[in-house]
This record gives sequence, structure tokens and C-alpha cells, in this order.
Amino acid sequence: MLRHILFSLFLSGIILLTACSENSTTAPNTSGQDDVIAKTTSMTKGSGSVVSTVKNDDTQHWEVRVDMPGDGGIVKFEYQLNSNELREVKGLSSSFEYEIEPGNGLINYSSAKSIALGAVNGSIIEWKLEKDLSDNNWQYRFQIGSSEVRINATNGNIIRVKN
Repeated sequence: MLRHILFSLFLSGIILLTACSENSTTAPNTSGQDDVIAKTTSMTKGSGSVVSTVKNDDTQHWEVRVDMPGDGGIVKFEYQLNSNELREVKGLSSSFEYEIEPGNGLINYSSAKSIALGAVNGSIIEWKLEKDLSDNNWQYRFQIGSSEVRINATNGNIIRVKN
């Protein structure tokens, strides 16, 4: 009888350890979160501090918010939930004085900002980098005063200026 009790305790312990191990399918999966934080850190060259990382199952994306150095402001990075591929980068607050290097053959933020400010005089109110679904190309969009400047993120050409 003691032998059966000890065997049952041993078996229960093994089951409990297996269920609680990091390799278990019920254990929390942080690999996606670690991946998007690493990608964000690469794009900011480590020059900001991650404020929050949120997994949004409803819209199927990761959202990482970074406080940029100095008076740079907050930048939001969105990634597809299933692939961790970049979906959008958006400056949420001014002064917009920082650098973002998205990689993948796209021009950096400061180059796009210079092009936009060369096309329209004024101060940037907001900006974002996103893939335009109509032509499947990456674009920077800058709101400068009452104007919007769209820039092809691959070659830096101005797509349009809308007043």
C-alpha cells in the first residue's frame, strides 16, 4: 500500500512539473514579445526606453511604445501578431527629434522628415510610416500644419502634397 502511495505521489509530481515547465504549451509565451522589443530596439538603435508592450488579440498586433531620448516624445511601433512583421510606426507626441531606422530597404525617419519639411513649411503635427494597402508600398505620412505630405519610403520620392 505504501508503495502505491509513493508511486502516486511521484507520478503526480512529474505531471505537475511537466505542466509548469517553460516548454509546456500552457506556459506563457514571451518569444513574440521579446522579438518585437528586439526589433524596436534595433530600429531606434537602443536610444529610447520601452514604456509598454501590449499584445492586442482583437486587432491581431503587438504594440510597443518607446519614450525617445531628451524631448523626443513617444513613438508607437505596431507588429503583426502572427509574424511579428512591422505594420506601422507612428510619432505620438512632439518634438519628433529622434532617429528611426526601419531597415528593409526603407529610408530612415530623419531623411523622410527633411524631405517633407522641404516640401511644406511649418511644424510637424504627427507622422507615421505604414504600408499603403492600395499599392502595397511603404509610405511616410507627415501632417505639417494643414497639409499632408506622403513620401515613398523606399526611394524618398514625394508621392503627393495635399493641402
